[in-house]
Amino acid sequence: MTVERSGKLNKSYICQNILTNIAFCEIIIKTFRQVKTKLDDKVMGNNNPNNMITIKDVAKRAGVAISTVSRVLNDQDRVSQETRDKVKKAADELGYVKNSIAASMKTGSTKLIVVAVPDLINEYYTDVIRGVEQTAVKHGYYTIVFTTQESPEKEKELFEGKFGKIIDGAVIVPAHPDVDFLRKINKPVVVVDRYVPGCHLDAVMINNYKGARMLMQNLLDHGHRRIAIVNGPENFNVGKERGEAYRDALSENGIEISEEYIKSTTWYSEAGYEAMQELMDLEQPPTAVFAANNLLCIGCAEAAFNRGMKLGQDISLVGFDDSAFAEYIQPGITVVRRATSRMGVIGAEKLLDKLQNSRSPKYKERKVLLDVELIERGSVADV
Repeated sequence: MTVERSGKLNKSYICQNILTNIAFCEIIIKTFRQVKTKLDDKVMGNNNPNNMITIKDVAKRAGVAISTVSRVLNDQDRVSQETRDKVKKAADELGYVKNSIAASMKTGSTKLIVVAVPDLINEYYTDVIRGVEQTAVKHGYYTIVFTTQESPEKEKELFEGKFGKIIDGAVIVPAHPDVDFLRKINKPVVVVDRYVPGCHLDAVMINNYKGARMLMQNLLDHGHRRIAIVNGPENFNVGKERGEAYRDALSENGIEISEEYIKSTTWYSEAGYEAMQELMDLEQPPTAVFAANNLLCIGCAEAAFNRGMKLGQDISLVGFDDSAFAEYIQPGITVVRRATSRMGVIGAEKLLDKLQNSRSPKYKERKVLLDVELIERGSVADV
């Protein structure tokens, strides 16, 4: 039996997409303003040299040394708050605009960091970007967003092309587990979510295995034994650990692993939709499905809806990663939740620390493993 995917989406799905798009627009607007500021600085420094206000003018107005003005404008220490206020007041009165281009030539820093993610469809990535941006701006850094579309070529283009030369560092969700490439990047880099063993980079990850086992145990506790998984590629720790947790949970409970219940695909909702259709068309379909990320979960749920099936009654569904869709749909979907924005914050903090301590020969890679929590809703029925 084949069911065509209808274009009808419920209000919760629309809400989820609206929230994601709003977050994306906020990020784009902030990025545009930051880049525009740097361009304005360049114009101020080149088009009107005779009338351009310099730090020498600010120093004269404030009655302090030029070096003191430099420390204040670059947010360095060894300056009293009273002097800082005096310098900033003088700069404002004179209409001084910092020439970021000239400053970067002198310091070797552009104050630009890039956040590279696979896409902006998944609200998890927009949350990570928000965490990076909020942290970076507090330290005087500008954030630029780059999407790889899961393409190794685009990822390499980011670091090996001209753009890679103007950034100070990057927070990335890798597109490809290429150890050699990651180790050769000549900029400070922190990886988030997807870790590549042997890359020697700082990493911020979650306990994927524990989260998947929690979801599987929830299904087992409700009596399910015919459990399917819709998973993404297992080329990274994310898909690999969730897949291992699924298989271990079944084996340890004496349940035979059925290959027809294992669907390995991409991480997108369309793939989840198709996988769910195939599972429901089996002669003996599963009673429960574990969707290994939020978009796959949305696709699985939509496929069930289009068949007239009710979650928590006709089919049980759980998903890895929370979303507006999973929270507000009725019944809500049981999920494993993680601190998504927090991952971006920690990633940015580690990158900034690397930038400030880049000259230290003893700097070693550090990994942070964040915990997850199970959120039980109404999408799982008793068997």
